[in-house]
Amino acid sequence: MIPDRYTQVLPPYWYENEVANYHFTGASSSIDDFDERRREIAQQFIPYRATWGLDYWDWLYFGKKQTSTPNERRRNLQRQHWAYLGFTPSVLRAIGLTASPSKKVEMVEDFEQKVIRYAHSADESFDYNHAILAVEKIRPVHCNGVAFEPVSGDTLTFTINALAGMKSYHTAGEFRVGMTPIKWQEEVSL
Repeated sequence: MIPDRYTQVLPPYWYENEVANYHFTGASSSIDDFDERRREIAQQFIPYRATWGLDYWDWLYFGKKQTSTPNERRRNLQRQHWAYLGFTPSVLRAIGLTASPSKKVEMVEDFEQKVIRYAHSADESFDYNHAILAVEKIRPVHCNGVAFEPVSGDTLTFTINALAGMKSYHTAGEFRVGMTPIKWQEEVSL
């Protein structure tokens, strides 16, 4: 009988073929070895999962091999990758999520103080060093840096005051000298 994993791709008249059964039984170890090698090579194309492929990623991003532990090398590659992506909210959230082992972190842009603020649970081990180094690598001049808020409790609560507004402008035919461009405006606090 042909193994179940091959019956999905073979027509039904092969199911009782003895020669096919011998072939698939004998070749299964070679097929499994090839599949394992293919998976291992595919892992090297992802720098955060690479093992022996880290040397190639180091050469690609830094031009030389790093002399630290594999986990630290992966973090340095990640920081360098984020530096190419730029200073965007999605990159800043990703930095916070990788610095938090429980992935319960909130990134808040504090526009008044011009700071990126990470709020995380106080009872977890947040990697401050990684977050600071990653943000400093991509931080533009107008941002003052990173701030951290350890929050006690399991839930993080944020209140945001939002202002929604609608405006209507005069058309070219009704606009006269001395008139303001806005015909009417309405703002609602959410």
